[in-house]
Amino acid sequence: MARSLKKQIFALHKSDEETTSIPYIERYLELSPSEIYFKLLYAKALLYRTDLEVPKTEEAIEIRLNKAKLLKSNYAKSAKLFQEGVLHLQQVRPRDPNLGRWYYLWAFSEWFSDNKEKAIKLFQKSVKQDYRLTESYYNIAALYESLGQWRDAELYWRKYEKAEREIEEEE
Repeated sequence: MARSLKKQIFALHKSDEETTSIPYIERYLELSPSEIYFKLLYAKALLYRTDLEVPKTEEAIEIRLNKAKLLKSNYAKSAKLFQEGVLHLQQVRPRDPNLGRWYYLWAFSEWFSDNKEKAIKLFQKSVKQDYRLTESYYNIAALYESLGQWRDAELYWRKYEKAEREIEEEE
């Protein structure tokens, strides 16, 4: 049972169908609740989820609030799973080549959960773990702008541009 679930989950993630994989991952985690990697895949699936509706301005306020609440709780669940998984992964495999990418995804789930300060710290960690994640600087700049911290935003816009040039020169 677990082996067939794993195959199904990997196939769905390989074809960018994270939303479809959610029930399979939930079932797999019922069977193997301590699987860190599958908890991270679950967090990623929740982050990339496409089956939740975005509130529309023409809808009644109550409907919009319910949709927004559902979206926010989904991202909060994703953030919690990322936190558990990434911190555990960092302890067991501190040199894991994907650690930076997991921090990067965790940062987005925190951002979408409206934890902007935490998202900034996580984007900083992600680029520290993997220097190729230069878009982290871009996201940090956007977050600082949304917080009205223009000087910090400008600093990170410059870091982003410099990092992008360095990556281009490497190639």
